[in-house]
Formats: sequence, C-alpha cells, structure tokens
Amino acid sequence: MAISLEELKRQREQIQKHLEWLDAKIAELAPNEAEAPKAEVTAEVLPSLPEGAELFTPPTPDESVEVATEELKPSIPMVEPDPGAPTYKAKTQSEVMRAKAGCFVLFILGTALFLFLLFGLPYLL
Repeated sequence: MAISLEELKRQREQIQKHLEWLDAKIAELAPNEAEAPKAEVTAEVLPSLPEGAELFTPPTPDESVEVATEELKPSIPMVEPDPGAPTYKAKTQSEVMRAKAGCFVLFILGTALFLFLLFGLPYLL
C-alpha cells in the first residue's frame, strides 16, 4: 500500500482548506455566542468583597474593531470532491481482500505441511 508523495501532499492541502473553512465558520458563530445573555455578578453573590471594591467588567468591543475583523475574514472557496477518491478506496479494499486470501492460503499450506510431517513422513522412513 505505497502512497505516493503527490497523493499525500494533495490530501494535506485538502485538510488545510477544510481547517480554514472550519475556522471561518467558527468565527462566524463566535459573535453570536458572545451576544448571549450573561449572568451578572452582584454583591449578593460575592459577599466577601470589601467595601468600595468594584467588580471587573470586560470592555465592550468597539464598532471599529468589529468592522476590522469582518474585513480580515478570508473568503474560502468551496472544495469539490476528489474524483480519484473512489478509485483509491476501491484499490485499498481490493488489497485487503487479496491479503485475506493470502492469509487463508498460507493457513491451508501450513496445516497441510504439519499433517504431512505428522503422518506422512513417519511412513516414508
């Protein structure tokens, strides 16, 4: 089952394209999750705060930051399925069937040799 260097490079390129597509989808969904209502921490929840201490609240993102991140998102082209993939898979399945047949033949030959050495050879001597 020797896989050529070109095949491996092609598969690596497809995986990288898929990872870029996944990153883009995650980036699209991430702002939606940030808009989900968050539970506010109040003094009732944390009674151990000293008098006059304020809770830290993260700064809200500016509109300019959101626009800048929208401009930086790469456009990912849709990747078409590889026409050579079914052929490659069929080749692999045929190799597995050939290996199974070879193992079966070796088992039969080994059993025949054992039986010959056990019963046939003593009668020949």
